[in-house]
This record gives sequence, C-alpha cells and structure tokens, in this order.
Amino acid sequence: MPTHDLRCSACGWKAVDVFVRVESLPVCSDCGEPSQIDWSHGRAPSVRGHGYGSFTAIDMGTLGKAETKEDYDRAVAKIQQRFPGHRVELTSETSNKKSERLDGLRQRAYTERKKAGVDDAVRRDMREEAAARKAEKAAAGPVAAPSGGAS
Repeated sequence: MPTHDLRCSACGWKAVDVFVRVESLPVCSDCGEPSQIDWSHGRAPSVRGHGYGSFTAIDMGTLGKAETKEDYDRAVAKIQQRFPGHRVELTSETSNKKSERLDGLRQRAYTERKKAGVDDAVRRDMREEAAARKAEKAAAGPVAAPSGGAS
C-alpha cells in the first residue's frame, strides 16, 4: 500500500505520508468532506528520508555493522558518549587500501612469529599435537564429575 499526501479542498487540512488505497480515500478529520491526493509537491509518492539503498553499510568495528542510517547514528552516539569531545571521521577504503592493510597485517604477524622462533614447521607440529590431544580426549570418553560429598 503506497503512501500519499492528503488534503481537503474545503478546509485546507493536510496529512503527510498516509498509507491509503487510492480507491478508498478517507474523509477530512476536521470538516468531514472527502479528501484528495495532494500532488502539489510536484512528484509522485516516494520514500522520504533514508530509504532502502540510500545508505552504504559501514563496518563499525566492535559496534558491529551499520546497515542503515539509524544504526550508524546509534553507533556514533555511543562513540560520542564514551569519548566526549571527540569527532567521528569516516574514510573510504578502496580495494587497494584494504589489500595494503591486510598485507601489512600479515607481514607484522610473520615478523612476530619469526622473532619468536616459530616457523611453518613448528606451527605444523603444534597443530598436529593439538589434533592428537583432541583425538585422545574424544577417545577417552566423557569425564565423570568429581563427587563433592565428604566421607
């Protein structure tokens, strides 16, 4: 059911964005005369404000993904509440910037592992040992809960 602006030609009453069927327009709430669709704004009925597709989703980190403008406004308000006096600035991230950022992250992780003396062979051994411990634990079955009674 579409939304329309309604007006009364008798008394000038107006209603904005009313969900009505064109076939069954309501009567004026002031004078009781039949209402008409108000086309004075010069365009067909449409979504006003932030409709679907008017907002690009933004990943707000720990606050989650803002899918709508309302979600974004809520997240910004939460940030401003936690950090009064600070501003929220958004920067766009192109695919090149994202790949550079991820490459830098991978390089830093590699450097840290190398400093710690952990190479691919050591990491593979650690994974195999963890898998073996998990298999042993599964083969042993469920562990009985210790009884809390005193003797």
